[in-house]
Amino acid sequence: MNLPRARQPGLRLRTTWPAPHAVLITARGALDSVTAGDLASLLSDRLWATPERLAVDLSEVDFLGVAGVAVLLHAALQAANGGTELLVVTGPNPVVRRALRVTGADRRLAVAERRPAPAPA
Repeated sequence: MNLPRARQPGLRLRTTWPAPHAVLITARGALDSVTAGDLASLLSDRLWATPERLAVDLSEVDFLGVAGVAVLLHAALQAANGGTELLVVTGPNPVVRRALRVTGADRRLAVAERRPAPAPA
């Protein structure tokens, strides 16, 4: 019997729809091996709906581990297969920017410092 996994208190995730064809996931807290599964599940659910754009805002993440980076890379592949543009928003967050740079993920992901303005429907 599989029981639903409880969300980890170290990571808070919020989904908003800034435009009918766009999804924004905002993460706050630690994105590590304990919490990466929560983000992976949410990204998979949102990508299943094949939005035109999905932005993941990590500007309020205070730790980004390799497991979190792996989730982002996997989501980028899922997005590309479904025709969705995936954008990782770092803000001025040096923790996130460094983790993406050190792992080389910044060369494989679409990364921006700011959220894109929602395009008209």
